[in-house]
Amino acid sequence: MKKLKIGADELILSMRKNEVGQNFSNEHLGRKIHDLITLKLGEEMKEKNVQAHWANETGDKNIAKDNLPKTAAQYEIDTDKLKMLFDEILTW
Repeated sequence: MKKLKIGADELILSMRKNEVGQNFSNEHLGRKIHDLITLKLGEEMKEKNVQAHWANETGDKNIAKDNLPKTAAQYEIDTDKLKMLFDEILTW
């Protein structure tokens, strides 16, 4: 079993790229992601409020409550569960 570190920011980016979850703020999506990963998939959060790896300067048009988050929780998840994770978030 291999584990992959993945952040809620990366999952939100995937959702935004696929025009999913457009009616939800990053905060709301972050809570849904947390519940999915911890409750449904049985994995755990490793860190909170980790700086995102994209441009996040003050005033950056891509950083907004309904676009990309500035910080996000990081999770460690079994790679066998990634399909289930993405299948779920891409329906929101």
